[in-house]
Amino acid sequence: MGIESVFPRTLFWLGDVPIRDSVLHTWIVMVVLLGIGVWAHNRLRIWDPKMWQLVVEYIVDYVEKLVVDTSGRAFPELVPYLTTMISFILLANLLGMFPAMKAPSRDLNTTLALSVVSLGSWQAYGIRKRGFRAYMHTFIEPMVFMLPLNLLGLVSRVASMALRLFGNVIAGEMIGAVMFMLVPLIVPLPLNMLGMITGVLQALVFTVLTLVFVVEAISSEEDETGVAHEAPGTI
Repeated sequence: MGIESVFPRTLFWLGDVPIRDSVLHTWIVMVVLLGIGVWAHNRLRIWDPKMWQLVVEYIVDYVEKLVVDTSGRAFPELVPYLTTMISFILLANLLGMFPAMKAPSRDLNTTLALSVVSLGSWQAYGIRKRGFRAYMHTFIEPMVFMLPLNLLGLVSRVASMALRLFGNVIAGEMIGAVMFMLVPLIVPLPLNMLGMITGVLQALVFTVLTLVFVVEAISSEEDETGVAHEAPGTI
C-alpha cells in the first residue's frame, strides 16, 4: 500500500473524459443505499421492530431533532433529503475501511458535486417557499450593488464545503497510508477507528451546513419576527 494509492486513479476514458475509480465507488454507494431502501421498504414493522429498523428510526429522529434545533420549527419536507445526504456522505467516507474499496469523497470532484447539489437545494427550497421574484430579490438586499458580493458568497460557501470534506478525508487517507508503510502491524486498527470518527463528523458537519443554508433561504423576515414574538411565551 503506497502513498500513490490514496489519490484517485483513472480506470478508463469515455471519449476525452477520464473515469476515475472514485466514480465507480460513488456508484457502489448509490447502489448499496438504493438496495437497502428497496429491501427495507416491505420489512418495516410497527410492532416488534428489528434492530436495523431501530437504527434507521434513530437516524431519522436525529435528523428531525436537528432540523427543529437549528430552525426553531419543524420542516418535515427537509427530513428525507437530509437523511439521504448524511447517509450517502457517511457511507462514502467509511467505504475506504473495507478491503479493495476507496472513499469516493477523497476525490475533490465528488465533494464539489455534493456541494453543488447542496447549493441547488438552497435555491430550490428558497424559491419554493418565497416564490421566484421574492427569493431573487434577496440577492440585491440591502442594496443593488450587493449582488456581486452575494453571488460571491454562494461560490465561497460551495468551495469551502467541498474543500473541507475533501481535505479531511484525503488527509486521513494519507496519514493512514504513511503510517501503514512505517508500522503495518500496529497502527491500522487505531487509525481505522480515528478515520471512522472523522468520517461520521464530516458527514454531520456537511449536513448541518446544508441545513443552515436551506433554513436561511426559506426563512423570511416575517418568519423571523414570528419566532421572536413566540419565543418569550414558549415553555
